[in-house]
Amino acid sequence: MNLRWGVAGLGRGASFVEWLSAIDGCEVVAVCDVSEAALQRFDGLQTYSDYSEFLEKSHLDVVAVITPGPEHATQSLAAMEAGCHVLSETPCVYSIEEAQAIVDVARRTGLKFMLAEDYIWMGWCQNLKKIVDAGKLGDIIFAEAEYTHDCRGGMLVDADGKHYPASAWGSREDLTPTWRAADLPPLFYCSHTLGPLLYLMQDRCTTAIGLNTGAKVAPEVCPVDMESGLLQTAGGRAIRLTNGFCIAHPFSLFTGLYGSRGSIRMVNLGGLQVKAWFEDDPDGGWQDLAMEYEEREDGHHWVTVMLEEFIAAIRADTDPPVDVYRSMEYTLPGICAHVSAEQGGKVVEVPDLRKS
Repeated sequence: MNLRWGVAGLGRGASFVEWLSAIDGCEVVAVCDVSEAALQRFDGLQTYSDYSEFLEKSHLDVVAVITPGPEHATQSLAAMEAGCHVLSETPCVYSIEEAQAIVDVARRTGLKFMLAEDYIWMGWCQNLKKIVDAGKLGDIIFAEAEYTHDCRGGMLVDADGKHYPASAWGSREDLTPTWRAADLPPLFYCSHTLGPLLYLMQDRCTTAIGLNTGAKVAPEVCPVDMESGLLQTAGGRAIRLTNGFCIAHPFSLFTGLYGSRGSIRMVNLGGLQVKAWFEDDPDGGWQDLAMEYEEREDGHHWVTVMLEEFIAAIRADTDPPVDVYRSMEYTLPGICAHVSAEQGGKVVEVPDLRKS
């Protein structure tokens, strides 16, 4: 079964064209982007600047939606209504209503929808899964994660699409905030932290509480600098998430797992450091765990493995590893925590769309 793919959004999406083209039985036949310059790089494919025309004329089986975040849900719905399976970049939705709409069309059509939460397939997450599955931590009772890095250098864009730092605000009349600055509350982009935690614990969130800093670093450009959420899970666990992009802080990813028999603390500060303490360790004390951040033990590229597993689910008509329900469970708690923050920390229920 040969699958005809279309890729919408040729920023990060350009890499998806390359990855998909290397997988047997996949053919990228069309790309879509509002930038003519971006389209010119793919003159061997069908190229479209209009998304509706892209869906109508390309005769696609699967669409990879790698466009700006606020467009993901609308474009995913349009693709599914056109009979296409969908792989969506994060965040896959911006509201509970959008999430419900995608779940409804997936149920009605039987088409596959998957959030491209590639961190789950990275080496670090797969290694932590082995430790969790072996029972080394016992029952995980609390988890936390932080995804922060300084994105101020590209938060403005001019009329020609060139990016500028937030500090350039007011220097030119044609500079406007990008969608990542103006329309991406930090916890909307929570799946890189929450997704792996829920994957490791096999749990879902039920309620969310959030607080944020508001705009202090570049208030004219970015409305929220940093944001934290506290989440309760169906399994009785608690989770803390923190995200921030408009901050003076280089990239870092932190993950903490606290179990009844052991704990793990992992941080990437330009290099991976993993510390673990296991109750049954006769030597006691914290120990260093050697593992890679991105590289997998099987030597395969993590994104390629993610794509291959999604493709296998389409061909076998089985649930993708991150099916439509998990996609929303990895995304909606962050949205609910942001809503809570905007309401002064009010508890917000995270809907169970499996029962809706």
